[in-house]
Amino acid sequence: MVTHAFIIDHNLRDGSAVEVQKAAAYARSLGYIVAIDRWEHDGVTTGIQVKARQYRYNALGRLCRAAGLTELLTAHTADDQAETLLMRIERQTGWRGLAGMPVSAYAHLWPALADVTLHRPWLNVSRADLRDYNRVEHIPYIDDPSNENRDFTRVRARQALSVDVDLRTDLLAQQRSARARLSAERDDHARWLSDHTRISEQGFVETDDVPPNELLLHILNGVAGQGGPIDTAKRLRLHEDMARSGFKAATLAGAWVVKTSHGFVFARDMVAVTGRKGQNGLGSIELKQGEKTLWDGRFWVETKRENVHVRAAFGNLQDLRQSADLKDIFNLPKQVRSSLPTYFNMHELIGFGAIDTEFVTAKATTASRLQALYPEAILVSV
Repeated sequence: MVTHAFIIDHNLRDGSAVEVQKAAAYARSLGYIVAIDRWEHDGVTTGIQVKARQYRYNALGRLCRAAGLTELLTAHTADDQAETLLMRIERQTGWRGLAGMPVSAYAHLWPALADVTLHRPWLNVSRADLRDYNRVEHIPYIDDPSNENRDFTRVRARQALSVDVDLRTDLLAQQRSARARLSAERDDHARWLSDHTRISEQGFVETDDVPPNELLLHILNGVAGQGGPIDTAKRLRLHEDMARSGFKAATLAGAWVVKTSHGFVFARDMVAVTGRKGQNGLGSIELKQGEKTLWDGRFWVETKRENVHVRAAFGNLQDLRQSADLKDIFNLPKQVRSSLPTYFNMHELIGFGAIDTEFVTAKATTASRLQALYPEAILVSV
């Protein structure tokens, strides 16, 4: 089995490049194919750890996809888990925040880790045990001096936990309880998805009722091609508004929710695609032959020919209507048509949305993202 090692040089202190080369040499000695990515910047002075994390996962996702890999392993430990929990308590993230980092998660950060499952196999192992193992097995390792910098929130959490063993134990016990509660909630949501939802191969979602509030978050992110949290107050307000008889439509976090005679349609916010006054929407993108492109966070697109490009259907609907082969787009809800991708060979319109032709293969990501979150759900296609 061919194995890969990805090393990220954050370029935040002197000596990091030398350490990276040492790590790369050791990985190669074990038979790994090594790829190094260096963060090129002019100096980061604020939000250093957050920005470094964002860069790191973007780079890791890019490296995985370039190597054709769908599984990524990181060395997070039980101590990392406890530190994360303590920081989340300080930020008052609620009981779901106390569920902590999962052992495995598909596309943990979107779109950074799109199409990649992140695994943390040492999440129940202490940092001290890993270091002891390294010493016994004569495996060299490097202690990052920035781990002693109290300007960083995680370092302060780490030091607080090092002098309070009972706090660490209590946090990890709370994490296990919250993780079990989260698992039970997701089982309930999986049943709700199975009973009340239809997901189109074109990436939009239809429901016959108002989804549970937490499930609403993931549906909105799925149809919008987005990831991460959505403002809680705004999401709660949308959830309440959808239950009112006078609700017609609303947009939030790049998604568009429309009331229909059968329930609700969740689609991409058309304005996010077309652009607002004074702002550009999604422009035309030329596709590289044989290379997968994540278009608008919603469609994996791969062209089999040169001179193929993709742009939103907005502005091309009349051409689609006149094409005998492509006018099926008008069988879809009107709320979704303009935000779908359309494909051109040179200037010839050759397809739209999810498709598999001699020119282009494209697949929406919504269903796979929801299925990964709710593996027990039986997803019904529109």
